Amino acid sequence: MKKQLLAAALLLFSPNAFAIAGFGLSGGQGLFSVDESTTPLLVGDQNVGSFTYHSFSNGVGFGGYVYIDALPFIDIDFESNVMLSSYEFSFNNEVESLERIPFTWSSVSTYGTLQKSVFKLKVPFLAKAKVFAGAGLNQHYSTPMISQEMLEEVVRGGLQDGQLDTQDLIGYLNDNKINATGAHVQTGLQFKLLMLDTFVFYRHVVVRNVIPGRNNFGSVNFRFGLGI
Repeated sequence: MKKQLLAAALLLFSPNAFAIAGFGLSGGQGLFSVDESTTPLLVGDQNVGSFTYHSFSNGVGFGGYVYIDALPFIDIDFESNVMLSSYEFSFNNEVESLERIPFTWSSVSTYGTLQKSVFKLKVPFLAKAKVFAGAGLNQHYSTPMISQEMLEEVVRGGLQDGQLDTQDLIGYLNDNKINATGAHVQTGLQFKLLMLDTFVFYRHVVVRNVIPGRNNFGSVNFRFGLGI
């Protein structure tokens, strides 16, 4: 019995085999840029000024993942994350100008990936690493960029002296969220020490409308979790 338990323990903690499944936390840095955009500020049919959201770049992401490595030749990987990026908007007319007011763009995304080991590296008795590559599909829900229409819906009392209604803002963002499906490729390194998993990889996403004015974007991603 003791020999059987010892053999099971050695198999469980052996660095010579990757886990059949794993899960953990993920984080990342989006790699993209959004150009500044200016539109007329309208009252009825009259142009009384201008409305601008200013340029911004990149974003910070966080979420979780799970993978299955029990199938021959291929791994299945799922990740869900939230990405946030702050930006500023301004509007002006003949009466008053409001400059550089902070706001936030956000996106909730899920990724399903089929991936395969390219080659493996061994560190005897300590750890194991492998380079992997894969491709898959993704789903995104992102917030619309701030606009005159949005402010008129969520600011009670007018743009100049009104008060932002938080519930109206949440309702507007939910009713007008952008829903898009795309594809992606990713490649990187997985490092395993006993049951601990660490990933570093690059992902490139091809999808319309999620990032304003962009049809694709990249991200550098990090993961830390457990292999079972």
